[in-house]
Order: sequence, then structure tokens, then C-alpha cells
Amino acid sequence: MRDALWCVADAHFEPADPALEVFGDLLEAFRGSTAGVLALMGDLFSVWIGVEGAQGEEHRFVTRRLNALRKCGKRVVYLTGNRDYLLENIHPVPFDRLADAWDWTSAAGERFHFEHGDLINTADAAYLRWRSFSRSASTLGLFRQLPRAAQDAVARALQRKMAPTNRTYKAYEPEREMRRWAEDLVQRGYGGAVLGHFHRDVEITVAGLRIRMLPQFREDGAHLRIMGDGSWKLHRLR
Repeated sequence: MRDALWCVADAHFEPADPALEVFGDLLEAFRGSTAGVLALMGDLFSVWIGVEGAQGEEHRFVTRRLNALRKCGKRVVYLTGNRDYLLENIHPVPFDRLADAWDWTSAAGERFHFEHGDLINTADAAYLRWRSFSRSASTLGLFRQLPRAAQDAVARALQRKMAPTNRTYKAYEPEREMRRWAEDLVQRGYGGAVLGHFHRDVEITVAGLRIRMLPQFREDGAHLRIMGDGSWKLHRLR
């Protein structure tokens, strides 16, 4: 059975990041594979705000490579993470699909669900308030009106603010909310799901739903390859 899609989560690239070279290697490997879809599971950068003033060379490097990949007939799906804002404004658009969640069906008819994972914990009221505020039309509209230098300054400040949260995710798993989320997916006919966000290299089954959590890509190029029959395996580039 041939590869159908590859998944990458939580690279958290920063300016002049040596891990960008690893990502370039991944894209070349994906280009030569049988897989047709590259699913980016959110938080590709430490912060990614899709307006011109907040774009660094690291962002431009990745968008150029993704657009080159799409010209070769590959599809790129981006699932918005908690560090991603206004990505619909990037031009030229480097994604075939940009959404909070995405579904895929195997050759055997099994349905799979993909999302970043930050919305699973509905008990985290503080985060949900921040997410609602930071993505509101008024907040984003105000940000668009800032001069480019100010946009860049805000992006860098947000980057510094979020940096300390990286180490908390591996020990974080909202069990009650995860079960409720899984039960809902099973009731809707899903057999499997793939998540980023938690930075964990683990496969679990919750309420009958097979869940694959992905580790951070940046550490060793870890990525998930899913076959056409729905089987999956984690690979590492280094």
C-alpha cells in the first residue's frame, strides 16, 4: 500500500532557524513520494501572522517552498493552530485548504479527523477568551491598520510571550474533554484522528477512537505517514 498523506506538527520555526533546513529536506522527500497531501497540523512557526509587515525571511522561505510544491501537483492542507493568525491574507496563497479541521477517508472507507488540538479543552476558559479576543474582527482589523514596523514589533512580542508555553504541552492532556471530543467523533462515524498541539509521540484509543498525537517536527524531523488503507507510521529524518 502506498503513502496517501504526510502530517507535520508544531515546528515552531524562528528567525534564522537551522530546523528550516530539515523542513526543506522533508519537502523534497515528500515531493518524491507517492503521497498527494501534506497536512500541516498548525503552529508551523513560533508565531505566524499573515500580513506583510509581520513576515520574516523564515516565513517567506516556507511559503515559497510550499507554492513550488503545489505547482508540482501536490496538495497542502493547513490546520490553524494557536500561534496562527490571518493566514488567509498571505499572497500568493501557499495552501490548497486552510481550516480549523479537515477530514480524510481511507480506501477502505474509514473516516479520519485532523485538527491542531487547542480547541479540545473546553474547560480552559482563559485560553478560549484569549483566542476569541485575538481573532476577533475588531482586533485583527486594528492590527491590519498598524504600520509595518509596528506589525513586526507586535509579532515579535507575541513570539516572546508564547515561548515559555512550549515545555508545558507534553505533560498536558485534558482527559475528560478529550473523551467527550472522541465520543462525538465516534458518534459521527470517525474511526481515527490525528492531533498536534500536545507535543506527544503517542497513540491512544479513547471511546473507541484511535488517536495519533504527533511530537514536534523540529526536534528530529518527526512526521506521520498515512497509507491509503489508513495505517500509519511515524518517521524521523534525523
